[in-house]
Amino acid sequence: MKKISILVLILINIFLGAKEKNISEILRMGETFLQSKNKTLVLESYFPIEFRGKTLAYIVNYQPETFVAISADDRLYPIIAYSFNNNIKRNQNEYHLPNLLWEDLFLRLKFYEKFPEKAEQNKNFWQTNFSSRNSNRDFQQWPAEGSTSTDGWVETRWHQSGIYDNFCPLDNSDERSKVGCVATAMAQIVNFHEFIGNPPVTFSNSDDYYAGGGIDIDDDHNSRDFPSFPELNNYLLDLWNHYEHDYELTDNDKAALSFACGVSVEMQYSSNGSSASTSAVGYNLRNKFDFVSGFYYSMYTNFYTDLQQDMKQMQPAQLSVYNPEEQLGHSIICDGYNTDNYFHLNMGWGISNETCWYLLPSDIPDGYSIINGAVMNIEGGEIPVHVTGNVIINGASAPGTYITLAGERFYETYVTLYSGDFEFPAVSPGNYTATAIREEGRVYFQSFDVHIDENNDFLQFNLGHFEAVTGIVNAPISPNGTNISFYRNGELINSGIADENGEYAVADILPGEYLAVASLNGNFFESKAVTISLENQTVDFNLEEYPANIAFAYSSSPTGTWNFVPNYTLTCAVRLSDEELENITEDVFAKIRFKSPINNDEGEIFAQIWNGDYLISETQVENFSAGEWLEVELDNFVPINMYSDYYVGYQIQSSTGEFVFHDAGPRVSGKGAFYRNSGWTELVSQNDYNFCIEPIIISQDFGTITGNVVLSGGNGDVTETSVKAGNFITHPLQNGDYFLDVKPANYDLSATLTDYDGDYLNDISVTNGETLENQNFTLVYNPSAAENEAVVSDFIFGNYPNPFPTFTTIFFSLPAENFDKKPEIEIFNTKGQLVKKYFLSNNKFSIKWDGFYIINGYSNPLQSSQKEKSLNYASGNLRFPKK
Repeated sequence: MKKISILVLILINIFLGAKEKNISEILRMGETFLQSKNKTLVLESYFPIEFRGKTLAYIVNYQPETFVAISADDRLYPIIAYSFNNNIKRNQNEYHLPNLLWEDLFLRLKFYEKFPEKAEQNKNFWQTNFSSRNSNRDFQQWPAEGSTSTDGWVETRWHQSGIYDNFCPLDNSDERSKVGCVATAMAQIVNFHEFIGNPPVTFSNSDDYYAGGGIDIDDDHNSRDFPSFPELNNYLLDLWNHYEHDYELTDNDKAALSFACGVSVEMQYSSNGSSASTSAVGYNLRNKFDFVSGFYYSMYTNFYTDLQQDMKQMQPAQLSVYNPEEQLGHSIICDGYNTDNYFHLNMGWGISNETCWYLLPSDIPDGYSIINGAVMNIEGGEIPVHVTGNVIINGASAPGTYITLAGERFYETYVTLYSGDFEFPAVSPGNYTATAIREEGRVYFQSFDVHIDENNDFLQFNLGHFEAVTGIVNAPISPNGTNISFYRNGELINSGIADENGEYAVADILPGEYLAVASLNGNFFESKAVTISLENQTVDFNLEEYPANIAFAYSSSPTGTWNFVPNYTLTCAVRLSDEELENITEDVFAKIRFKSPINNDEGEIFAQIWNGDYLISETQVENFSAGEWLEVELDNFVPINMYSDYYVGYQIQSSTGEFVFHDAGPRVSGKGAFYRNSGWTELVSQNDYNFCIEPIIISQDFGTITGNVVLSGGNGDVTETSVKAGNFITHPLQNGDYFLDVKPANYDLSATLTDYDGDYLNDISVTNGETLENQNFTLVYNPSAAENEAVVSDFIFGNYPNPFPTFTTIFFSLPAENFDKKPEIEIFNTKGQLVKKYFLSNNKFSIKWDGFYIINGYSNPLQSSQKEKSLNYASGNLRFPKK
């Protein structure tokens, strides 16, 4: 009894003096950390990591595919682990990351109980803003950030079952044995080096051993259904040939390597879990697989320093991890390091096979660490080259110069010495583009191609000065205000403005191939492909007039506005693809016309053109009034490429929740109505209409149709009439006169206006340079009969909280006179599926939703990601059923 009391007392003391962080503090720390990494993500879910009733940390998941493990105890450093490549779910497998976390954090807390001064340092980090801490410093990561699919050197995510255990023996339950964590980690490291000896590794009778459970390797190959050593040797020869010829590995290759690694360390096989010692890996890498080096080290004073050096030298290590509470061991891969002192881990277990950046504090001794030791200094096959170099800059100091090598792999480093010397600790031999850039007010730059091998391992940079590209603009009118832009691979790099003499300067244009564009006064333009080099930093322009203003639209006359959440920011757009652009060649997007849904004091509007997910032109709209037609001249015109996917519209921040005017429909599917917050989403199909957004194309190849529109009866506004030839559109002046520029072709003309019968002219032919006059229309007043079945109207809505773990309150506005119509509220997801319907009582302006929806009579809970998406991106309708 006394022993139990002491144990309980110790456990209680560990948590004394700690301040447990609440979930609001946890989420705020997560947001701060993501901001420091320049990440904008959406919160998906979170759950606690608990040990004996105490919350040690939280796993916070974001989309897309990100998690951050955040300590709940202020004596621990706030950010324990993170990944921008995967989420973490609860209870996925035995050596799931949360299990590793509570084992590790519990030991750390025991250490901080003995050394409270260390804990005080961590408490201070909770007061530190990651953004300020991370600014103005040369952050480095090995491998370079974003250069591999996992963020670590090892890009495989192998595990212990599936194809990987295909060659493992059957155990006494007639089940296939697991590969074993030691063999899984070892096999991935061997595969990283793409080396299994030269000639390849073989196994013989001298490698026979007893693998537990009555299994003899390889004597029982028939009865236990695994390859005999001669068969395994043939599989390994195939693997060796695939490495030699750079072929993609087969399932048999992966299974053979996994089994060979297991046999080499004398794996004890079982379907419940196979076991071996990590300490055996180094010996067998050297003596069986013919690696140059690889040794097992127990924890020692310089353990973490040497582990860092391995990561810099492109040498993944194999760690032995131990759970003292449950007396279980695990073997994992460490394959990355960054200067925030995080190590990258590949867990190697289960389908999720989590990889993450993990804080392994070097100031905690081995008695308080879950790490027993590691196989380090692993080298085999092609030996990386230690590359050194020097930077010379005339007019600036070398420290701070950023050096990259881009080829089959990507490497980066910074110059820290005033001598200009630098190094890459390990580079795979091959062809690379070497680049050096130094920004110190001015930009200094050099780039060249180089082959790296043991005989060519030094890089000399002599950086040239790139202050600005300059030139002269000539135009039929004053060149003052001409906008000069430089694009590279479809992305706007930088721009500048010409003065009254036509002179301009655009900074930060580095050597390379560009599309240079000059835009002036809505209709004057030139674009050209240019090559910028140290010797050529001058580009002149001779602008030509593009007199036609060809407006394109899927919509007809506006009938209402699409409403969303008040005080929200979205981009509303229409989509033009090769189908629409096929006959619009050598023309230019120069303007955008739309009807403003808000007043100047109700938000902001920026006219925009996107090429897919790249914003390529943006112009702020200075003055606007609700209901006013705006024609915005873009600062940067966009020459049309028919093979591109353009989204043309505007970004709007609306305090009223009104975002864009729409017509009566029907929708031109996949074209007529899109919005964007994190990505492009087509408006739900229930909102069967098109946005009234009209891209204007300037052209030198066009004809013009003119005429007059007369309204017969009613009080309609003739300026709202849509006169169309195909998808080309215009709107009449106040006196009914219209001018419609079109591409040369045959057309059927139409004039339409809400509450009026349309008028049509068929088979109108237009040639280049021709003006067709007196194409007149008369629209007769004929208001549509009110529907008795249902009237659908958009409504202003929002919800809070969002995202929501349990429920959210949806609020909306509705004129009082509509309550006697017994309105219903319908919630749709972004796929256009009806999620939930409510019947509203009188004067009710909000509802509370628990996240459940009905399908086929069954109640289903929304997953957390669905909750977030449904209400961030969904639309809704108010419906008035027939009486």
